[in-house]
Amino acid sequence: MGYSKIINENNVLLVQFQRESFSFKILGQHHILFLLYFASLSTTIMTNYRFSALLIILLSICISAHSQYYSTGSDPASIKWSEIRTPGFQLIFPADYEANAKELAGILDQVYRTGYKSLGKEPRKISIILHTKTVNSNGLVAWAPKRMELFPTPNQQVYAQNWSEQLAIHEFRHVVQMDKIQTELPLVFKLILGEQAAAAAVAAYVPFWLLEGDAVISETALTKTGRGRNPSFLMENKAQAIQKGLFSYDKASLGSYNDFVPNRYKFGWWMAGGIRARYGKMIWSDVFAEVAQKPLSVNPINRVLKQQTGKNKEQLYSSIFDDYLNDWKSELAQLDLTNSHALMNAEDSYQNYLYTGFSSDHGLIAYKQSRDDIGRIVRIEAGQEEVIFTPGTILDESFSVEGDFLIWSERRPDLRWTHADRSVIVVYDLNRKQKRELKIENKLFAPVISASGEAFAAVEVDDQNQYFISVYNLADGKINQRHHQQQNDFMMSPAWSDDSKVIYFIGLAKDGKYLGKLDLGSGEWSQLTEPAYFDLRNLTVSNNQLYYTSAETGIDNIFRFDIETGIAYQLTSVPFGADYPEVDGNQLYFSSYSADGYRIERLLSEDFKNKKSGNKQLVSNALADTLSVQEGTTFEFTPAVKSYQAKKYSKLAHLLNFHSWAPAYINVDDYELKPGISILSQNKLGTATADLGYEYLPSERSGKVRAKFEYTGLFPVFNGEVSYGNRKSNYRLIQQNGDTVVRSFSWRELSYELGTSVPLSFSQGKYSQLIQPQIEYGYTRVSHSSTTPDQFYSGFYHALSYRLYLQNVLRQSEFDLLPKWGQIVELTYKNSPSGGTQIGDLKALQTYLYFPGFAGNQGIRIYNGLQKKHTDLDISFSDVVRFPRGIQQLSNTDLYTFGADYMFPLAYPDLNLGRLFFMKRLRTSLFYDFSSLKGNVYNEDGTVYSIYEKYLTSTGIELKADGHILRTAAPVSVGLRSMYLPDTKKFSFEFLFTISFDAI
Repeated sequence: MGYSKIINENNVLLVQFQRESFSFKILGQHHILFLLYFASLSTTIMTNYRFSALLIILLSICISAHSQYYSTGSDPASIKWSEIRTPGFQLIFPADYEANAKELAGILDQVYRTGYKSLGKEPRKISIILHTKTVNSNGLVAWAPKRMELFPTPNQQVYAQNWSEQLAIHEFRHVVQMDKIQTELPLVFKLILGEQAAAAAVAAYVPFWLLEGDAVISETALTKTGRGRNPSFLMENKAQAIQKGLFSYDKASLGSYNDFVPNRYKFGWWMAGGIRARYGKMIWSDVFAEVAQKPLSVNPINRVLKQQTGKNKEQLYSSIFDDYLNDWKSELAQLDLTNSHALMNAEDSYQNYLYTGFSSDHGLIAYKQSRDDIGRIVRIEAGQEEVIFTPGTILDESFSVEGDFLIWSERRPDLRWTHADRSVIVVYDLNRKQKRELKIENKLFAPVISASGEAFAAVEVDDQNQYFISVYNLADGKINQRHHQQQNDFMMSPAWSDDSKVIYFIGLAKDGKYLGKLDLGSGEWSQLTEPAYFDLRNLTVSNNQLYYTSAETGIDNIFRFDIETGIAYQLTSVPFGADYPEVDGNQLYFSSYSADGYRIERLLSEDFKNKKSGNKQLVSNALADTLSVQEGTTFEFTPAVKSYQAKKYSKLAHLLNFHSWAPAYINVDDYELKPGISILSQNKLGTATADLGYEYLPSERSGKVRAKFEYTGLFPVFNGEVSYGNRKSNYRLIQQNGDTVVRSFSWRELSYELGTSVPLSFSQGKYSQLIQPQIEYGYTRVSHSSTTPDQFYSGFYHALSYRLYLQNVLRQSEFDLLPKWGQIVELTYKNSPSGGTQIGDLKALQTYLYFPGFAGNQGIRIYNGLQKKHTDLDISFSDVVRFPRGIQQLSNTDLYTFGADYMFPLAYPDLNLGRLFFMKRLRTSLFYDFSSLKGNVYNEDGTVYSIYEKYLTSTGIELKADGHILRTAAPVSVGLRSMYLPDTKKFSFEFLFTISFDAI
C-alpha cells in the first residue's frame, strides 16, 4: 500500500530474487554504466584479480541465496517425528519408520568411518531427514541450513546395490566436501555470512562436475559396484566422443542446446576420476582446501592443478579425454557387432524411444522422449510414428503393453503435501481411446497386465519399505494377492508367464541382482540365477524364454534365459548399449543407444549372437579399478549390532534454526536483495522460515527494521511480518499558476501483516493445475515527520486482502520458452474494514493465456489486467495490475492493461566469449503493451483538482543470450530490452539479467 499520487522520480537499481531464479533490472542512466561495466569485465579479470575474485564471490552469494532458503517441500502434518542421535549425525524420521531408520543408522555409521579419508577431513555432526511418504527416490545435501535429506523409496533403475547404501555413500561425500570448505574458510567469512559462506565459496569456484563426480567416485571406489562400473552410466560419453568428437571443455561441462551433452554426474566421473587416477587420490582434497583457505583468489582450482599436474582444467580435459577416446575406439573396433536394422531414419535431434511393446492390432508402441517436446506415447509403423496419448510423469521403467491395453505408473502430487505424492496406475484402452485410473494405497511400480487381461501385477512398496509383488484386478483395482519375501529383497521388472501362473522378476539381494520366480499358486519364491554385481534390467517373457538387458559383457546387451535348461545366451552385440527387449515371432526389437539417443532396431533370429553366458563377475573397468586401489578398502555392510535409541522429535522445540546472516537485507518471499542486515532461520524439516533484519531503501534514502515468519507445516500456510521505519518519496504538486513541481517528503510507518493460504495441487496428466486461495490482514500506522506536509495523511488503517490464484498449464519441454497451452487467472479484492481510516477498496482481475507459436518451441503469451480502486482520500491500495513496460506507474482509479509477447529462439551457437560467457542459446521476444487508465489530480489542499484519462502504449523487442557467466553452474540470461513509447515518441532501454536454478 502507498500514496496514490506518489511517483518515484529516482533511478532505480532493483535486485530481485525468486524461488527458482533471481534477476535484476536497471532503469534510467544505470543501464549504460552496467553495459560498460560488463563490456570491460574481461579486461578486468586479466588485470585486477582481487576485484574479479570479489565479483565472483558476490555473484555466488546471490546464487547461494537460492539454497539458503531452499526447501524441498513439506511432509504431511499428521506425521509424528522421531530422532536417533549419534556422534556423527542426527537422524530425523517418521516414527513408523523406526526399524528401517535404525538399519540406516548402522549403514551411516559405517560410511562415516571411512568415506571421508580421501578428502582428509572428518565432517562435523549433521542432521539427516528422511522423507518416507513419497514415491520420490533421491537424496541431497543442502547448506544454510546444512542438512542431508534422503528419500528412501527405491526406484526401478537402482543398480546392483541396496538403495539405502547408495544414498548414504553418495550424499555423505557431499557432506564431506561442504564441511571441509566450511571449516577451512577464514573466520571472517563465517562471521559475516554464517553457514552460507561455504555455499558462496562452492558456487564461486567449484564446478558441479567436480562435486558430483567426486561423489560418484566414492560410491564406486568404496564398493563392489557403483555407477562408475555401470555401462548404462558410462555409454553416453563414449557415444558422444566417438560419433561426434570431443566437445570443448565449456560445452562438455556446461551443456548445450545444439547437441545432447551427458550430465555432470557422468562427465564428472570421467573428468574427476581421470584426474585423480593419474595424479593421486588426495588431489581433490588439495583443491577443496585451496578454495576454502583462499576465497578471494582467482581460479584456485586451476592453480592447484597447474602446480600438481602442469595443466589447467581445459588442458587436463583434452589430455584425459583424448586418451579415453583412443581406448574407446580400440574397444569398439574389437567388437563383433550384430546386424540389426533401424526402424526409422536417423534424425539430428536427440530422441529416446523406450518401453517398446506390441499390441494386438496397433503395432509397435513406445514411449518417446525428446528435448524439444514433452513425453509422448507413439505407435511406429513403416518408419513413421503417430502420437497415441500424452501421459503425465511416468515413473522409471513403469510402462508396458499387453493386448489392446497400455498400463503405466504415473506420479501424482498430493493435494497439499509435497512429500506425499503417490503413484497412480493408468490403463489406456487403444480401441476405445480411453484412459482410466486406479488409485492404490501403497506405492506401485512397473505394472504389467496378464495375458488373460483380467489382472495386473506390480512391485508394491509400503511406507516402511517392505517390498511386495502384488496382483490386482484390472477392472476395479482390488487386490487379489500380495507376496513378500522374508529377506525383503527389492523386486524390479515383473513379467507374467505365458499361462499367467508364474511371475518372473529381477531381484536385488545383498550380493547383487538375480533373475527370480514367484509361483502364484504356492507363493514359493526361487532364484533362477546367482546374484551378481552387474546390472540386470527390463525383463520380458515370450514362449517360456526370459529376455532382459544385462551388463555382464561391459556393454548393455539383450540376453535370453532358457527356463528349462537354466542357461543364458547373449543375443545382441551393439557398440554402446541395448535395452527394452520385445519379441515378435522370430524377431527381436530393442532400443540401441547412440549419441542421438535410444532408437528402435530389429534383429532377426538368424542374426542372434547366441553366445552362452558364463560370466558371473563385473567386467574389469580400468578407471574404477584404479580408484578402488587408491581407496584401499571396500565397504562390507553388515547388519547394525549397535543399539540405537530412538526418541520423540519435537517440531515445536525445533521451530527456529538460525543458520546464516548477511550484510544485506534478503527478502525470504521473493529474494529481493537490498542494503541492510539479515539474520536467517529455517528449521530442519523445511517448514518454518524466519527473516530478521534492517532494510535500507536506496531510492528513498531511508530504512526500516523487519521481521518475517512463514510456517508451511499445517494444512493452511501461515505467514506474518512486522516492520517499522522511515519512508521517503516525491509527489507532484499543481500550483495556482498551473505549473507542476516535484516535492520530496518523509513519514514514519509501522505495519504488520498476517496471512494464510492453501496451495492445492490438482495436477494430473500433462497439465500442471493449482488452486491457491489466500487471505491477508494488514495494519499500518502513518506518522508525520518534520518534512511531511500537513495535508498528507496521518493515522492508521486496517486492510484485508483476498486473492484466488488458478493455474492450468501444459508441462514444458527443455527447449520450450513458454508453455504451449495454459491459462492463469488471478482474482484480487482488497478493502478496509471498520476501525481507523477507511481507505476504500480495490478489485482486480488478471489473466495469462499461453498459445503455441508458428514453429516448435515458440510461444505466445497474452496478458489482460483489469483493476478498479475506490477511495475518497489521497491514500489507496497499491496497484495489482501492471503498467506497460518502460512506463512508470501513475496514480489511478481505473486501469486496464493488455500485453502480448511472442517468444522464439534464434540460434544455438555454443559460443565462447573468452572465459567471461559461454552462450548456448540466442532468443528474442516481440512485445506490445497497452494501458487505459483514469485517475485524480489533486490541489495543494488535498482536494481533487480534476479527473484525467490517459492511454499508454509501449512496444519493443527483447534479445537474450542464455548461457553461463564465468563458468558458474547456474544458467544465466543476459539481454537488452528496447522499447518505443508512441505517446512520447521516445526510445528507452533496459538491461536484463536472470539466473535460473532449475538446472542445478
